[in-house]
Amino acid sequence: MNTQKQNFKTMKTNYLNLNFMKTTKVFASALLCLTLFTSCSDDDDNPTEVLEEELITNVTLTFTNNANAEDVVVLSSVAPDGQDGESTENVTGSFTTGATYALTLGLAAEDEDVLNEDIIPEADEHFFVYAVNGINLTMTRDNDDEMGPDENKLGVKTTWIAGESSTGNLQISLIHEPETVDDSNGFGSATGGSEDINITFTGVTIN
Repeated sequence: MNTQKQNFKTMKTNYLNLNFMKTTKVFASALLCLTLFTSCSDDDDNPTEVLEEELITNVTLTFTNNANAEDVVVLSSVAPDGQDGESTENVTGSFTTGATYALTLGLAAEDEDVLNEDIIPEADEHFFVYAVNGINLTMTRDNDDEMGPDENKLGVKTTWIAGESSTGNLQISLIHEPETVDDSNGFGSATGGSEDINITFTGVTIN
């Protein structure tokens, strides 16, 4: 009789232990699933902010003499893989001393018109900065230029005046989401942000 009672107690203890282990495993699995779900939800609610730059493969600056439509200077840059890849720059024509030129900008990603479809509609997130080195060119941003960040002119519509004969470089940059911008000197300046383009054309001349 004592042996039977002992066996019964042992079986009862094993049964309770088995149920406890099963309950513990189920609870642990549920807790793990809840943790993973919460983690995934947190990731979805707080995605990492990514500053997306414009993809631009073709940049063209066409300067046309206001007094002579046949006097044209074209600066072009082709970067098949975008501005972070290899690029080829070309300069066609030369500026005429004392002449005033209107600049027509062209920015594209293959067949897509990036300037008119992306940059101008988001003018408050972009700003063009120009610079010259060694060449006597001055510029102003036109009164009807597009409005950029902080009510500064974007730099799409500009007028250029060629001074004395000289040869040098002309640089154009497009800043994406700059922190500050300033168009007071015509060429423009900016801080922060990232560069959608930064191209320097060498061997630009005024005759």
